[in-house]
This record gives sequence, structure tokens and C-alpha cells, in this order.
Amino acid sequence: MAAAEVFAQGETLPADSLRARVADTERAAQVATLVVAATDGAIALCRASRDTAPLDRTAAQLRAVVADAVDG
Repeated sequence: MAAAEVFAQGETLPADSLRARVADTERAAQVATLVVAATDGAIALCRASRDTAPLDRTAAQLRAVVADAVDG
């Protein structure tokens, strides 16, 4: 399986969940991509630093972005 397919599959669950709650389907897709990209980047930072702080900070910001998309 190509890397693009793996990432596309990884976006499916958050995108579907957001589409059910966000009126703007494009916004839902954008936020889903952000969630996947930010989480993957945070995991890489955690591994490099051997610390979970990057994931904790990323999760806090993603909660705010998702809440804004759902409420907005």
C-alpha cells in the first residue's frame, strides 16, 4: 500500500466524524487533515525528545480547533 493511501485512510475516520457535526464539508476535511498531520508530527517530536509534552500541547490546540469547527 502506498503512503498516500495509508494517510488517506487515516483521515477517513476523523473526516467522517467531523462531516457529521460540521455544516461546511470542506472545513471538516481541512480540520481532519490538520488533526492527522499535527498528530503525526507531534508523535515524531515525542520520539525525538523522549517526552510526551509535544503531543500534550498539540492535543490541547487540536481540541480548540475541533471545538471551533463544530461550534462555528
